[in-house]
Amino acid sequence: MATEDPRTTTPSETPANRGRRALAGLLALVLAFGAAVMIAVAIDIGGMLTCEEFLAQLNPDRAGEECFDGGSTVKTVSVALFWVSGVLGAIAVLLGLAFAFAGRFGRRFAQLAVAAVIAGGLAILIGSV
Repeated sequence: MATEDPRTTTPSETPANRGRRALAGLLALVLAFGAAVMIAVAIDIGGMLTCEEFLAQLNPDRAGEECFDGGSTVKTVSVALFWVSGVLGAIAVLLGLAFAFAGRFGRRFAQLAVAAVIAGGLAILIGSV
């Protein structure tokens, strides 16, 4: 088994880094799904009436429609955080793929992925209270 010459090997080509790059590619795929879900939830909740608004209208045509069980401020903050989470996740996906294929932007990928997860968690927490 031939060993690689350390003088000609770049840091992104080392065997230890190959595993990180493969893991980053898998995480980017998972994060892409999560970002798509966050954006879809932001669109869904953004178009929903709050229950206060829904009851104020008392429109019989909308009897089977769902409403957001919370105030308008909670809805606004929740939707904004869902959007932030989705956009940060989408950017992190691009950086994760760049790290997986080129070995660049690994630290930025990790930072944005963590920020997207935190923003999504806050959006869920605020929206459910």
